[in-house]
Amino acid sequence: MITFLSGGTGTPKLIQGFRTILRDEKLSVIVNTADDIWLSGIYISPDVDTLLYLFSDLLDENKYWGIKDDTFNTLKMLQLLGFPSWFNLGDQDLAVNLFRTQMIHKGHSQEDIVKALSKLLNVRSTIIPCTKNHMECRIITEKKGDIHFQEFWVKYKAKVNIKQVYIKNLESVEISDAVRSTIKNSELIIIGPSNPVTSIGPIIRVREIADLLKEHKNKIIAISPLIGNKPISGPTKMLMKSEGMESTPMGIAEFYKDYCSCLIIDNKDSDMINQIQNKTGLEVLSEEILFRDTQDASRLACSILKRRDLYDKYV
Repeated sequence: MITFLSGGTGTPKLIQGFRTILRDEKLSVIVNTADDIWLSGIYISPDVDTLLYLFSDLLDENKYWGIKDDTFNTLKMLQLLGFPSWFNLGDQDLAVNLFRTQMIHKGHSQEDIVKALSKLLNVRSTIIPCTKNHMECRIITEKKGDIHFQEFWVKYKAKVNIKQVYIKNLESVEISDAVRSTIKNSELIIIGPSNPVTSIGPIIRVREIADLLKEHKNKIIAISPLIGNKPISGPTKMLMKSEGMESTPMGIAEFYKDYCSCLIIDNKDSDMINQIQNKTGLEVLSEEILFRDTQDASRLACSILKRRDLYDKYV
């Protein structure tokens, strides 16, 4: 089994590359749940749903969120009625989240809900929420106060000054047996090129997950979400800066060095390989990590499998 630690955009694009050469049954994903939010009485789990839609071939790959060709009539009516309408939830997407909310009210765990949705949507991979219960990424800002990450990113479009990032309920969350067994039994674990602070960070900051990753770091590789000092997508640079992290491949290496044995950076940053290796002890490889299309992601997937001597076994 090959497992990914994933947020909602960068890593799913890499996963699409793996899907071109491997069967979905060979892939599992431990997904960030800190983006989850209660909104207008509905429980929304954006990163989990991106993976569900990806593996059910429903994902809108132009945006890398939501369902392709979805309509937004309910959102328009909610706006007319005075409900919050800043979160773009399509009509079919809303149906999935109403299903989730109903199951929560019946006492089901996040893992139960994802299993049920996976079966209903004909998902053949294994998608596992990183926590059994609720946690959320919060941003303390100068003018807007303490807000949810979704408000920071979607409502305010990251146009607010960050004072602090923290994970609410981090110390009280629990993980499932599926998370434990997946980390222990996977032959390869890939920390994908998602935002290290708000997408991957919440996963690896769960104490038990952190301990498991450290124990199995020899089979874990990470992929930089930066080329030079520029993020491939999203607010990665400003979030890293707010955490006192250097927004370069070196900063990524410093952040992940306890959780993996290898870091893949972009070919354009290959001159940093020796410096990163000497400072962090990580094996550092350079590849083309900017995905212009699925073929680019597929090439990286093939290279990763060959470097780990897994290509002939899996392909």
